[in-house]
Amino acid sequence: MSGPPSLLEKGSHIVIYGAGGHGRVVADAARAADLEVMGFLDDAVPAGEQVLEWRILGDVEWLHGRHGVSVALGIGANDVRRQVADKLQRAGAVLATVVHPTAVVSPYAELGPGVVVFAMAVVNVGARVGQGAIVNTGSILEHDVVIGDFAHVASNAALGGAARVGADAMLGTGAVVLPGRAVGDGSIVGAGAVVSRDVPPGVVVAGVPARRMHSHATTRTP
Repeated sequence: MSGPPSLLEKGSHIVIYGAGGHGRVVADAARAADLEVMGFLDDAVPAGEQVLEWRILGDVEWLHGRHGVSVALGIGANDVRRQVADKLQRAGAVLATVVHPTAVVSPYAELGPGVVVFAMAVVNVGARVGQGAIVNTGSILEHDVVIGDFAHVASNAALGGAARVGADAMLGTGAVVLPGRAVGDGSIVGAGAVVSRDVPPGVVVAGVPARRMHSHATTRTP
């Protein structure tokens, strides 16, 4: 992982992979952070098509011969985002970390490559956010929180001190993880749920307090 000092300098060029709703928000965050968005890469949208003020440059093939291009992950689904990150790294791209200028990220926090921290989010002292994770709008990560690789902390979710969210897990909108509690790899915490005791891997929980709903199968890219 790397901390905030490793963020791209203002004016740096960046490409967004994924031109759907999440990708558009990533592009807007990058623009707000004074990064120079070159355009989008997307497997399903034809090259040249207009998205907001930018165009589709192509798919992953566009990266061939362009080693070291900084690419932000504009994919919302955790499993697909992981697969895309692996594909981009094999193509020689650099996973860019994007932080919206209204977010507050402590210089004593750590952000992995490919992380996006959206508007009004807070990442406090000692927090660690793994590769490709999403810290969405208005979410709060208190001191010493750990977010696993390719996890998603949704809008207005809050994690108390030293709480943990495992790799590929999803913390729903407005959900709360109490201090010191853990959400296992690949688990889903429903919107507005309150995690008052540890959640095992690969399950879905919901409610106040959060209770297990059913098993949730997850897949990992080797």
